[in-house]
Amino acid sequence: MRAHRIMERVQEEQRRWYGVKEPRHVLVVTPTYSRAFQALHLTGLLHSLRNVPYPLTWIVVEAGGTTNATASLLARSGLTVVHIPFPDRMPHDWADRHATENRMRLHALRVIRERKMDGVIVFADDSNVHSMELFDEVQKVQWMGAVSVGILAHTGTADQPRLSEEDKQNMPLPVQGPACNSSGHLAGWHTFNSLPFSGKTATVVGEAAPVLPRGLEWAGFVLNSRMLWKEAEGKPDWVKDLDAVGENGEEIENPLILLNDASSVEPLGNCGKKILLWWLRVEARADSKFPQGWVIEPPLEVVVPAKRTPWPETTTELSSELVDAKQDQEDRRLSRTNRSSRSRSTTKRKEN
Repeated sequence: MRAHRIMERVQEEQRRWYGVKEPRHVLVVTPTYSRAFQALHLTGLLHSLRNVPYPLTWIVVEAGGTTNATASLLARSGLTVVHIPFPDRMPHDWADRHATENRMRLHALRVIRERKMDGVIVFADDSNVHSMELFDEVQKVQWMGAVSVGILAHTGTADQPRLSEEDKQNMPLPVQGPACNSSGHLAGWHTFNSLPFSGKTATVVGEAAPVLPRGLEWAGFVLNSRMLWKEAEGKPDWVKDLDAVGENGEEIENPLILLNDASSVEPLGNCGKKILLWWLRVEARADSKFPQGWVIEPPLEVVVPAKRTPWPETTTELSSELVDAKQDQEDRRLSRTNRSSRSRSTTKRKEN
């Protein structure tokens, strides 16, 4: 523990001398809903967020309304949390879930604007994995930035044949993010090619098949919250009014819908060369049974008695097997002893 505290102090000094001089508040937006893996995902994310060395507010939007189980978990995080209800329930179909999560994020942006929350907005899905360097990098954004995202999608089961070298070469690079020109400005986007997975992806949550992103993921973008405000000093004219987004029922795919001109997006992470987070979708079946809030009440039933022999109903059978095994070992030992004695007797007779 002493060594850990020394390292913390060293890191604090390094940040003070070489880090961001006036760090901005980090506003983390996370859509979630009650399910078997929710506690697993949120617990991992909250421990990551607790290590962020900047002032942070966690804005959690819960589908189907806020629940006590989620509120209890968030309260244990020790973070400043804004827990927002979203009226629609989360669908079990992946395509519908994707669309619902997009609406939930947009809902969070409207709350940020209404409360005039000031800072850098990070879209942190509860099942994603984040590098701490991401939170250093987002401090650099002026209005909207983009980072590269590693796509973690399993490609099959262990009993399937191994890919040939040609197939390996043709597999898409599992990354999406900004692509830069020689001068370091945004030239376009590297997107995940899902064609090799055509007809092989999951359609329902919990299905044993790859789950892939649908276009550019929100997790790969960071925003200056002031671009959402009605009035903000220096706000560029290529930013849309938030009220105009989604008003005609158009599908909301990613934060680029907030812009009239996407060419001004700022590539982060060494112009997209660094992977700063990983996109992952791992879920249990929608009908999976799990204790509410993963709290066991009433106490667990006894399955294995707390005795020396764990399965009393097989004690007699096990004892019989042990006796037979010991008898076999004794017979083999005696047999080896007898053979050795006969061998020594034969040798002595020959010598005489």
